[in-house]
Amino acid sequence: MRQEIQKFGRALSGMIMPNIGAFIAWGLITALFIPSGWWPNENLAKLVSPTLKYLLPLLIAYTAGKNIDGDRGGVTGAIATIGIIIGSDIPMFLGAMIMGPLGGVAIKWFDRKTDGKIRAGFEMLVNNFSVGIIGMVLAIISYLFIGEAVTWLTGILAAGTAVIIKHGLLPLVAIFVEPAKVLFLNNAINHGVFDPIGIAQASEAGKSIMFLIETNPGPGFGLLLACWLFGKGSTKESAPGAIVIQFLGGIHEIFFPYILAQPILVLATIAGSASALLFFSIMGCGLVAPASPGSIITVLAMAPKGETLLVLAGVLIATAVSFLVAAPLIKRRHGEIDVEAGKIATAEAKHLSDKAPKANENISKIMFACDAGMGSSALAASKFRSRADKIGAQVKIANCAADSIPDDTDIVVCQKMIAERIRNNAHRYEIIAIDNFLADPALDRLLQRITPAVPSATEIQATATTASTPKHNLLSKDNILLGLKPESKENAILRAGKMLEDGGYVQSGYADEMLARERLTTTYMGMGVAIPHGTSEAKDKVLHSGIVVLQYPEGVDFGDEKAKLIVGIAGVGDEHLDILSKLGETFENPEVLETLCTTDDADTIYQVLS
Repeated sequence: MRQEIQKFGRALSGMIMPNIGAFIAWGLITALFIPSGWWPNENLAKLVSPTLKYLLPLLIAYTAGKNIDGDRGGVTGAIATIGIIIGSDIPMFLGAMIMGPLGGVAIKWFDRKTDGKIRAGFEMLVNNFSVGIIGMVLAIISYLFIGEAVTWLTGILAAGTAVIIKHGLLPLVAIFVEPAKVLFLNNAINHGVFDPIGIAQASEAGKSIMFLIETNPGPGFGLLLACWLFGKGSTKESAPGAIVIQFLGGIHEIFFPYILAQPILVLATIAGSASALLFFSIMGCGLVAPASPGSIITVLAMAPKGETLLVLAGVLIATAVSFLVAAPLIKRRHGEIDVEAGKIATAEAKHLSDKAPKANENISKIMFACDAGMGSSALAASKFRSRADKIGAQVKIANCAADSIPDDTDIVVCQKMIAERIRNNAHRYEIIAIDNFLADPALDRLLQRITPAVPSATEIQATATTASTPKHNLLSKDNILLGLKPESKENAILRAGKMLEDGGYVQSGYADEMLARERLTTTYMGMGVAIPHGTSEAKDKVLHSGIVVLQYPEGVDFGDEKAKLIVGIAGVGDEHLDILSKLGETFENPEVLETLCTTDDADTIYQVLS
């Protein structure tokens, strides 16, 4: 039953999401140029009504039909929908979501019945006339009969929503919406249910609170703040990056794994969302158009003139309530929420080194998949592509919808929630299911599989005894310290910075910038390695590119992890990226890394890293 509901939700979402840009365009035109807008303009305001009445429903219908039977389905669905648009006085978004798929189904049925039965030379004639005739018939039916039914249904939904709002019951919707979001039904709920109702309301009242139910970034923002301040390990380390992606980028899927790791945290987002909806209901707030993605930037851009601060206040209320509920839950667990991605990655990567194939697997294409193929999959693919580029992996990495995976894909990476559906539909792909967008052990293992081969420890030792003068001065033997006693992370970073300064690579003060960088987000890379470096503001302090190496056999505490090898770096311009790439390529080989962390011969480290 749940799979059927998800399938229906994906179908609804699939009609709307490709056209979000058009909705944003309409929303901006409305917010700017109507008489009560930011810059009233009588002529430009004439764009509002035709866009709402014709363009948006036809785009929805075409997309819905195309999802079923390609361009033929899209055209047939659009023709069928024009009848319901002309036959009604209200925006026909629900009508488009009915007639668009119906047009696609009808032409697909015709194509199947006539497959192989059309005489040679008549294909184009039959193809064009079939779309025209079937579309015309459906347009007449929708004009005469379906329009009234949809108008009545729209009225019922609008009236029911008005009753819920009038009696102050809208906050209770959060009880159902927030858990459904965590099950990755957010796009289906928002674009399939709330948007059509909200658009109908906005066409009459100029705004709708429906656009603020699912898209409010406040609940997720508050939860991530609590994870950052009170979480442990990878939860704490990944939260700052997740905050930027969720609050500013609008990708809410980024906080779902935090709740899945500790389900009771959904109470925090429910409380935050309900509080904001109560505030919005009391103050009569709404947006003029859908805010997608649910970024604070998009939400405020769609706020009506004079209500920007009220909408912002509702977002902040949701943030505060979610934070206050989540904080004690996280503290009480004393970090048990931590999925320990870093620890797992370290242990499993070492274990994997004996059996995992390397670049000879011939992996050429990796696809990250999610329901819509836009939000979470785009984020995960972008971050993994960046990691792959740093190690020089020659693999195509992209993202797509779960139902549109290209045939030439070698590996599909997806959330565990949709892995079974993809597995049922695509047996030829290897499927890797992940939990955490930012730090999942499965992604670490996949990265190792596509990493170009590096020399073995035996080859390194042989090279160390025969190699001569280094090719460059990025590293000198004087800047390799072995067997250091444990000290604080701060002191170790300052030591590395002082060595860079003494070596003439940087000016005074660079070490302080390295500490500042560490406070922003940890430079611990996993597998016992940390690579501290300065902030972007410290570029003017770099004189020459260089690295220094500090070996701590007993480790230096970096949060819950211990770094046995600390490599301080400074790079002129963008050279630090090249240095990081080379270091990453070397450290991805567990055998090599073990040698670097345990050797008492500085020449060995020098030959490997120089």
